[in-house]
Amino acid sequence: MQNGRDFKCDCGKSYLSQPALNNHIKVKHPDRLEGQEKRSRGRPKKYPNTPSSDFEKTKYDSFFEQSGRSPEDKTSFDILSLVQEVFSFIYEAPTSNKLFLKPKNFNDIPVLSNLVSRNNIQIKDRNEKTCDEAFSEYLISFMNKTNRKYFSLMLKLLLLFRECYDISKNKDKKEEEKQAVTNSLPPKELPELCNEFFEFLDKNGFFGITENGEENEIVEIILHFCTWLFKNRYTISKLSLAS
Repeated sequence: MQNGRDFKCDCGKSYLSQPALNNHIKVKHPDRLEGQEKRSRGRPKKYPNTPSSDFEKTKYDSFFEQSGRSPEDKTSFDILSLVQEVFSFIYEAPTSNKLFLKPKNFNDIPVLSNLVSRNNIQIKDRNEKTCDEAFSEYLISFMNKTNRKYFSLMLKLLLLFRECYDISKNKDKKEEEKQAVTNSLPPKELPELCNEFFEFLDKNGFFGITENGEENEIVEIILHFCTWLFKNRYTISKLSLAS
């Protein structure tokens, strides 16, 4: 069934997103890229210096002012119920056991337990923070700047991004050697995962999170997260923000 797979390659393959199609072409048809300017929304470039003033003035500074992302009213939503809902959506789905370890409850996921406890991880030195702590800080920073529905999408996406990183780091290891890495490795390499992550989502039908036409927001959220990582000096890899 090809419903929603509007991004088609001449070879017959079709995808749910442009990034996934771009990655397919790069891997399967590299000859098509010869002589072309290579532009990719998920391709990071390294900038060893601190962010420039021009970079500070991107559209991502007003990210949550746009329609659909801004708070619906001044009342905050119940984070505990949302965390439990998202935990169930990701980790209690029928296919979840085939992809990642099934935790007993949300407290086994540092990102979720930090959200509920509002763990003040900002007091920790930037160079000592793990991927999980960077995910947590990002989500805590913006949870009051958006509405429940959009934050739910952000949370689902970041959890899947986290799981994809674990899978990527463990893919060449024996089964008994595999272990979680987001609770120990720093976040500096996360932007490098973007193309692989879009392929991971497409391969797994986007885990059902695009049923309401939110596919474009997936790219935007990942770009926003990676921009935030760069601006806060967690990485020297800055994604190309080409439209």
